[in-house]
Amino acid sequence: MNTFFVCPNCGNDKEFKIFTSNFQVIKQSPELGKRIVESDTLPSLRQNDNYIECQLCLERFEYGNAAYIGKKYLQTTQRLQK
Repeated sequence: MNTFFVCPNCGNDKEFKIFTSNFQVIKQSPELGKRIVESDTLPSLRQNDNYIECQLCLERFEYGNAAYIGKKYLQTTQRLQK
């Protein structure tokens, strides 16, 4: 999945840890609007987790909230570029 995330707390749009049924560290490019680096997925010991963690402020957020904010962020930046 190539969902773009933005931290609702600090506005970070570059580095996150993703916790779902797997664990993964990602780095994103706001300029490209996509992930540029993804770690290998590792199994999560807590199967019911579904959140992301911002690498800058270390806050945890629901996966869906950060994905929604990221989608709106990309739409706004693409509109401004036109």
